[in-house]
Amino acid sequence: MNAGKSLTHGIASAALSLVIVVLLFVPDAQAQRYRIFHGFRQTYPGAIAVGLQAGGNGNYGLNGPTAACNCEFENGSALGYHAGLHVDIFVNRYVGIRLQGLYEDLSTTYVKDRPSSIYLDDGSLAAITAQRRVESGIQYATVSFGALWFTGPAGLYLITSAGAGFYLDGTIREEEYITDPSGLLYPQTGSNRIVYRDEKLDANEETAIRASLIVGIGYDIPLGRAAAIAPEIHLDIPLTSVVEGNTDWRIAVLRASLALRFGL
Repeated sequence: MNAGKSLTHGIASAALSLVIVVLLFVPDAQAQRYRIFHGFRQTYPGAIAVGLQAGGNGNYGLNGPTAACNCEFENGSALGYHAGLHVDIFVNRYVGIRLQGLYEDLSTTYVKDRPSSIYLDDGSLAAITAQRRVESGIQYATVSFGALWFTGPAGLYLITSAGAGFYLDGTIREEEYITDPSGLLYPQTGSNRIVYRDEKLDANEETAIRASLIVGIGYDIPLGRAAAIAPEIHLDIPLTSVVEGNTDWRIAVLRASLALRFGL
């Protein structure tokens, strides 16, 4: 009889212990379901994350600047860089809001080979092949506002936003080289190179606000309980031109960033 009572008492104690464990852990498990698994410590809706980011740009110039030779350039390209910060606000498990500010270099280089001619010292005219080259170095303060789209418990997220780039500084240099035949020189310079302009971009042209649409992807890699490191890739599609007088000259950007993000 005592053995039966002991067994019954043991089963009741075990059952009570199980109930207590369930009551303690089920609410936390339910809460975990509604947290956003986004790298750093899982955050509830309304939480804020701040990120510091930097990286490189692949700048792709559509068409090109107006040249002194009155010739049209094809597309140009160059590498640049960016650095800045962003603030993310988590609305719910599926979406967040991002405000981002960047300082970035959108330099591009344009090259065009064209037939030309020069006068030699004896007064005769020589046919040449010349390479016209324009290098633009432009710096912008770019502000963007958009949405983050979370994909679930993994750290993967998508980015869609609209941006505005405000011109800070820029230069433009246009020069020409004789590429064929070798050994010929420009009479004006005594070399195979002649510089047509080397000046500030806004010296003779009015710069424009660079409006764009941005799509991207990122992945948060947790660093402890309150931080994450996140590689991101953005494609920045231009809607407006670099300068007011040349509506065809636009610069598209492919950004590769590394962001250090902190949950608040």
